[in-house]
Amino acid sequence: MKKYKGILFSALVCTSLLASGCANDGQIKKLQTENAELKTQVESLQKENESLENKVAMYVPKDQEGKSSAHTASDQPVQATRIEIGPSAGGASVNVSLKNTSGKNIDAIEFVVLQFDNFGKPSNRFNDTSYGNVTSKLTVQGNAAPGASLKGGWTLYNMEKSRKAKVVVSQVHFTDGAVWDNKNFDSDVEREKQVYE
Repeated sequence: MKKYKGILFSALVCTSLLASGCANDGQIKKLQTENAELKTQVESLQKENESLENKVAMYVPKDQEGKSSAHTASDQPVQATRIEIGPSAGGASVNVSLKNTSGKNIDAIEFVVLQFDNFGKPSNRFNDTSYGNVTSKLTVQGNAAPGASLKGGWTLYNMEKSRKAKVVVSQVHFTDGAVWDNKNFDSDVEREKQVYE
């Protein structure tokens, strides 16, 4: 924040000198160059600040911050450690285990399951592409300390061909009230649902 104030003060001085006509041509060019450099620094600092806010937000309770925070998937605080789908999971069903990779306790995870056949092609409901291969949002709840997992199982109707699966996490809720949101959720689902890798 101090950097922003210093940069804004310098820009204000430049503007004042230019407006008052107290500067010669050499000073004006120097100030214009400095002003352009300062604008570049402000943009860079704003991007850096946004990145840091995203990384820190999962450690700040929601009520203290006033809103839930958005993160990129690379900052995701959970990892799918086991996904069983199809007959081996007890018929047309899916069992999911998600490990807490953050430093805080997690009490809820919201996600979707992307379903594929043995060839790695999308396994669409009713074998119809208009229904797609993405479940509605599922939620697993409990209390998982760092390194522990939350597990759940669901029945999938009209998904008999599903043999492989992936998970895309939408939200993670921490016991202190903080919420991690995957701001790339829709694009992640769109990209990942095409083929099993």
